[in-house]
Amino acid sequence: MPEFVPRAHSARTPAEERDWLRAALGVQAELQELFIRHGADRAWWDAALRKIIGLTGSAFGFLGRIKHDSDGTPFLHTLAITDIAWNEWSRGLFDDFARDGLEFRNLQSLFGVTVATGEVVVSDAPATDPRRCGLPPGHPPLDAYIGLPLRDGDTAIGMIGLGNAPGGYQASLEDDLGPVLSVVRVIARDEAEHQAREASSTARDLEAAVAGLMRSGRDHEVVADAEGEVLAATSLVDAEVVVLRALASLLPGMHGQVLVSDSVDPARLAAVGGADGGLDPAQCHALRSGRTHVSLPGLRVGSCAHVDPMVAATICVPVGTDDEVYGLLTAGVKELTDEGGSARVAEVAGSLERFARTLAQVALREDLVSRALRDPVTGLPNRASMMQDVERRLRRIEAAARPFGLLLLDLDDFKNVNDTLGHVEGDRVLREAGAAIVGAVRDDDVVGRIGGDEFAIILVAGQPEVMCAAAERIITAISGVTAAAGSVVSASVGGVPVGWSDVSWDDAYAQADEMLYQAKRAGKGRVVISDMLGATDQP
Repeated sequence: MPEFVPRAHSARTPAEERDWLRAALGVQAELQELFIRHGADRAWWDAALRKIIGLTGSAFGFLGRIKHDSDGTPFLHTLAITDIAWNEWSRGLFDDFARDGLEFRNLQSLFGVTVATGEVVVSDAPATDPRRCGLPPGHPPLDAYIGLPLRDGDTAIGMIGLGNAPGGYQASLEDDLGPVLSVVRVIARDEAEHQAREASSTARDLEAAVAGLMRSGRDHEVVADAEGEVLAATSLVDAEVVVLRALASLLPGMHGQVLVSDSVDPARLAAVGGADGGLDPAQCHALRSGRTHVSLPGLRVGSCAHVDPMVAATICVPVGTDDEVYGLLTAGVKELTDEGGSARVAEVAGSLERFARTLAQVALREDLVSRALRDPVTGLPNRASMMQDVERRLRRIEAAARPFGLLLLDLDDFKNVNDTLGHVEGDRVLREAGAAIVGAVRDDDVVGRIGGDEFAIILVAGQPEVMCAAAERIITAISGVTAAAGSVVSASVGGVPVGWSDVSWDDAYAQADEMLYQAKRAGKGRVVISDMLGATDQP
């Protein structure tokens, strides 16, 4: 990790900027990987704070979420805080609140300014700063401080406070930490939303539990066992198999389906797993009302337009939360002629509602993982996703003996776009550049943004001449992108063919990065491809 460089971004050398960005992207990838493996538990927040403190050279700090009292007054609830207990009393306080966090409600302080206004606060003389509120007796001296907001749009949802970095702090640290703050911000927002949803659904969960006790012992056992399997499923496809098997056990002859947002046409729902079928949400009473709906046999009036009520009763249950609907769970029930058939449908509808809640948790988890592997600006795979893709391909090379290519692309003089035209225009250029790259490669090639203005492209074909041709097409496509002032965007490309599994992402990235450096040094719009990394004829 590079030594902390406190001076303003513009005062750094190109080498210092490159080292800093690489370190920040490395921390971003580590936190994303940790979240994917373990979720956002207390250890994740502690790790995030430690990484940020280490990256900035700070002595201590805290990371917290901004909450509000019933009257709307904001306060800070810590998610992680440095253990700098200075006496027995503070040690006991830290131990008592280490798990659940501390609450700070006095906003007449340096951190309170960020909580109240959502602004970056920098102070290189905290002891005399008029915004201070003092330190507890025995607290380590505070020589420098920065408060960084975690924003969701224009709203501050959390903040990071750092203290005592050598040389103090600059407000530009917010931009420097952009890759790291982006993943912390996404997790903080989703955790807050998840807690709010849990709180709002407590009453409904209690009602569902009572209803479950009233059902037959066998049905309750089937549903409970299936709920556990659904939550343990690694995908919605696996979860659907569990649910449909359980429904068939509850009522033989029942047929069901789970539908989720169509990746091609988000305005429609498509069957999980890509099977044929789909529907317009406007055709379903359950999706329009947000509540379970039963279409009874023989009654076309009041039935959903996407079912045939003459064949069976169809139960439709939205899969989602109070804030977001992920899809629909449907089940067709034919056994209504027997005595008590209507009551049986009502019981099955209750089971579907329980399954819909657990399916929503699986869908939310998939959504979070998907976002953790996507660049929020371009929508392309991010560094962590590209790293995983390369590692998977490396494991397959030995068996297939087929090389692949890794290209790194850097937009020439992109910093000038951000500095002169602003980050909004810079983000637009990044999105158009990403789309141009995707349009210039094959459908089975993979394009990702791995940080800043750097993109990575994984080519299925790793022959140097094929890679050169692809890189030239990409550069030509990029030249069609223009900034607001009318300037044409250009790019430089470096690449490496990878032909043996006994290498790593770091090896491939380092070699491609060196080729990119040579291309940049040779001038704008250049391509440099190295020799094969590894050999396909090794024993």
